Amino acid sequence: MGDSTGVKAARRNISADERRRQLVAAALRVMKRDGIAAATTRAICAEAGMPHGAFHYCFHTKKDLYAAVLASDREIDLDDAWPEIRPDASPEENVRTLLSAYWSQVEADPGAQLVLYELGTVALRDPELQDLPQIEHRESVEKATGYISRLAKEAGLTYLREEGVLADLLLATLNGVTWSWLSHRDDARARASLDQFAGLLATLVRA
Repeated sequence: MGDSTGVKAARRNISADERRRQLVAAALRVMKRDGIAAATTRAICAEAGMPHGAFHYCFHTKKDLYAAVLASDREIDLDDAWPEIRPDASPEENVRTLLSAYWSQVEADPGAQLVLYELGTVALRDPELQDLPQIEHRESVEKATGYISRLAKEAGLTYLREEGVLADLLLATLNGVTWSWLSHRDDARARASLDQFAGLLATLVRA
């Protein structure tokens, strides 16, 4: 009796943000395992070990959940890679360092990448969800622009194109390489493509 009461109390003490995080993680697991159509609110709450009411406590609609799942694509961080950026290294080497750090996290969970592509397609076909991919893209460009700006400061670089243009180019390349990789699952081939891109991007940089 005491143990059960303690578990219930612990559940009540979980913050709303933590509940949201757990529900998003559960939704991703359900989608990876059973497909997007199987990710009902009941299935997601069961996967998270929460009562069904917890979903509506954290998300007003399923659209809110989809937005949070799509946003998980921006949670890849490069914190561990920044110390390796050096002003004395070539622009190509520094770009390659960041791309490698990013790609290592993509490689670690191909199922999540597949879900994100599928969910984006579902959203584009649904009039009520069509704005989600646009919002996701805009926020991804903002984050990529922040990385590009930081790289310039850390490595002492000057760009020959606007940072926003480079961010768009970067995202288009990463999406293309990721989609191809999901098709052929050849890790070496994907990394070779990113290495080639690092060289091309370096031509738009002046040290």
